[in-house]
Amino acid sequence: MIDKIEKIANIFFIFLGYIGMAALVVFLVFIENPVRYFFYALSITTFIHFKNFRYLRIDFKKVGGNFLLTISIIYLSLITVLSVSPFLTIQEFKISHFTWKPVEAKTIKSSSFWDTGYKRRGNSYATIYYEYQADGKRYKNSEPEALKKYYPIWNTSKTDDLIIEFSKSVSEKIKNKDYIIFKSPNHHDKSRLFLSTDIIYFQGSLLYNMATSMAAIILTILGLLSIILIFSGKSRQK
Repeated sequence: MIDKIEKIANIFFIFLGYIGMAALVVFLVFIENPVRYFFYALSITTFIHFKNFRYLRIDFKKVGGNFLLTISIIYLSLITVLSVSPFLTIQEFKISHFTWKPVEAKTIKSSSFWDTGYKRRGNSYATIYYEYQADGKRYKNSEPEALKKYYPIWNTSKTDDLIIEFSKSVSEKIKNKDYIIFKSPNHHDKSRLFLSTDIIYFQGSLLYNMATSMAAIILTILGLLSIILIFSGKSRQK
């Protein structure tokens, strides 16, 4: 009876694991990032493994496993690099939207907000509201979360101070026109704004968020181990 319960429990947790992986894939591919990034990774992986497809009937599990591993590595590398480099993100957008043309902002303003994080202090982010002109008409648009700045859990500054500091940096970018707006040629009301043109913007990247979150987990584990060792040492002395 116990063996049967353990078997059911194992199947249940494996099932939960698959659901978790599927949810992560859906979030990364369809929500957090443009779907075309996945097709880039799929195309590159297909090219790399094209010769191996002949062995699918012989060893489907091995060929399929290698394919999934490669596409995962390529996709995660791609979204990591693009999250670190606003410049490369802009270049990718130019290529994938080659008919879209830059347009000058007639008015532009920003609003900064705060989002409390998990395993991190949180992040500031800016929403940009702007107007541009096309064919004699003015169009209004906004870019939610046009720029982010992550703060690790060990940052002890006041939240209000961090938001003010971030807001000043956003205003400075707008003042220096360190942004670019692209407009659709067919639908003038559709546009995309990139607030930063920096080659590297590490503190606003997915990599920085992951690195500081992992560091927070490691520090928490080390802290718990230290507490356990201290109390165990005191118990022995008694």
